[in-house]
Amino acid sequence: MNKKGALELSIGTIVIIVIAVTMLILGIIFVRSIMCSGILISEDLSSGVRNEIKTLFGADKFGVKCMGEGSQDVGLGSGGRRKIVCMIKTEEVATYKLTADVDTVKGASKSTVQGWIVDQDWTGSVTPGTDEEATVVLLDIPRDAPTTTLKIIVSSMKGSAGAGFDANTKRTHTSYIDIVPVGYFKTTLC
Repeated sequence: MNKKGALELSIGTIVIIVIAVTMLILGIIFVRSIMCSGILISEDLSSGVRNEIKTLFGADKFGVKCMGEGSQDVGLGSGGRRKIVCMIKTEEVATYKLTADVDTVKGASKSTVQGWIVDQDWTGSVTPGTDEEATVVLLDIPRDAPTTTLKIIVSSMKGSAGAGFDANTKRTHTSYIDIVPVGYFKTTLC
């Protein structure tokens, strides 16, 4: 009779352990999905920033506008390639030359940030009726990058095909970009 009671207790214990492990696994999956969706939303912000730059142009305004310029707060996550772009809108076919100077306001040293730069500056033709997206700086930010604020000064010059660039059209755009560590959770969970 004692053996039957011991057997029932063992089966009950095994059932409870199986249910507990199942609930633990479901809980981990649930937490992972919530955290990853929050992290991925922050990465989708860069496309929203581009759309916001487009709205800075009025219906009849032309020229160059860069992300992080003016009162825009722009944050880029660490751990991957990130573009810093300017939008160009023109009323006639023109050639533009954009040069970027990247400096650090706080956080990582300037030499460290220079190591993140994969590509810099942009030259190209712009046609009327389009909003040309010019990547002025392409960064490859490491996963363990510290919180850093970048000051990027973009100089733009306008020219016409074959005639070179006109020094009278030179404009300066100052952008502030925050590099925000995405953290350990994204690299291990997502």
